[in-house]
Amino acid sequence: MDWFLFQFDPQFLLTVLARILLSCVLGGIIGFEREQSNNRPAGFRTHILVCLGSCLVMLIAEFSIIAYSGKVHIDPTRIGAQVVSGIGFLGTGTIIRHGFSVKGITTAASVWTVACVGLACGVGFYTGAILVTLLIWIILMYLKNLEKKLGKHDGYKTIEIEGEKDKQVIHPLGSIFKELNIEIKSLDIYDIPKSTRQRIIFQFEANKDLDLTTISAKINKIEGILKVSL
Repeated sequence: MDWFLFQFDPQFLLTVLARILLSCVLGGIIGFEREQSNNRPAGFRTHILVCLGSCLVMLIAEFSIIAYSGKVHIDPTRIGAQVVSGIGFLGTGTIIRHGFSVKGITTAASVWTVACVGLACGVGFYTGAILVTLLIWIILMYLKNLEKKLGKHDGYKTIEIEGEKDKQVIHPLGSIFKELNIEIKSLDIYDIPKSTRQRIIFQFEANKDLDLTTISAKINKIEGILKVSL
C-alpha cells in the first residue's frame, strides 16, 4: 500500500495542487475571452472545466504508473490521446447555424486547444501550457479585427437591425429581401444582454441600382423593429 501513502506525501500534494490550479487559471483566461465575445455557447466555466478535466486525466495516468509499477504495463500517452480525440463532441455542441452562416467554430477550436493545455498542465509541461495559453488569448483578442478585414468584400453591404426578441421579424425581413431580389450572403443574430432586444446583421451583395434608403424604410415598417443602421 505504498502508493496509497504516497498520494498524501506533501511534495506530491503540492505538485498536484499546482498543476490543478494552473489548469484552472489558464482555462479561465481563454474562457473569459469567449464569455465576452457575444455570449458564446462555451464560455468561462466550460473552458475551466475542460482544462481541469484534461489535467486530471494526465495526473491519473502519471499516478497509475506509480501505483502499478512492476505489476501492469501502462502507457501514459494513451489516456491523453483519448481526450484529444474525444473532446470533439463538446466542440461540436458549440457550433450553431444562424441562417446562412455558421457560428461557434472558433469556440470549438478553443475548447479543443484548452483540453491540450490541460493535458500539458497535468503532465507538468508548464512552459508549453503557459506559452500556448498566451498565444490563444492573443489570437482570439487581437486577430479578430484582422480576420474581419481580410474577409470583407467590397461588393457587399451590411444592414444592422435591432428588434424585439418576442416579435417574429425574420420572416417579414426575408420577404422584403426576396421582393427586392437581394441575395443574402450571411445572417447573424445576437441577443443583447440584459434587455428584450436582439441584434440582426444582414450582409448582402450590393447592386448599383439598389436604393438603401428604400430598404431601410421598408424594414422600419415591420412590427418589432426598433432601429436600422446601414
